[in-house]
Amino acid sequence: MMASSVANRRLLLLAAVVALTTLMAPSVSAWRRPVRVTVYVQEYLGNGPETTEKVLVRGPGPANPSLWPPNNLFGDTLVMDDLVTESPDNTSAPIGRVYGTYMVSSMSRPVQVVSFTLLLTTGHYNGSTIVMGGIDDSSAVLEHAVIGGTGAFRGAQGHVIGKVVKAYSPTHVVMELDVYASVPVLWTQAEDAPASSLVIDH
Repeated sequence: MMASSVANRRLLLLAAVVALTTLMAPSVSAWRRPVRVTVYVQEYLGNGPETTEKVLVRGPGPANPSLWPPNNLFGDTLVMDDLVTESPDNTSAPIGRVYGTYMVSSMSRPVQVVSFTLLLTTGHYNGSTIVMGGIDDSSAVLEHAVIGGTGAFRGAQGHVIGKVVKAYSPTHVVMELDVYASVPVLWTQAEDAPASSLVIDH
């Protein structure tokens, strides 16, 4: 009985220590800081020297009649490395890049599965990323999920709305990315959240 009693006391003491450690550890606050980011992606398509989106894998087909050839085979996968600017003007200041892939994922509808990361390269947010993914459906509003981030956007959650806002030519279009997200904030950091003309805090 004595040994059993000692063992029980040790277990209770261990449980108390674990509970106390959990309470004293730095924790993320119960609220999240909303942020909004609007950037413009300069997409250069086709096969010219300025092209920033290239075929990575040629799919087995069949050809999807709702998408323009030549990259309309079921399974066609392209990789992107697009310049991001602060306005739709292609001569405006560069503020980052978009890296990612998209794949023709329907045999009949204009649907592509996309996975891409916005890397910001200016100011306080230099090196921070926002990770997004979902589907591009040309017959609907382009909306993707914000599934994470790094740096100032670590733990980001939300959504992004994309739309073409300018076409310089058939092979050069500008896509606006309007990101509505939130990031967790430590209680001790709540008063120190940095302001930026790029990121609008609501």
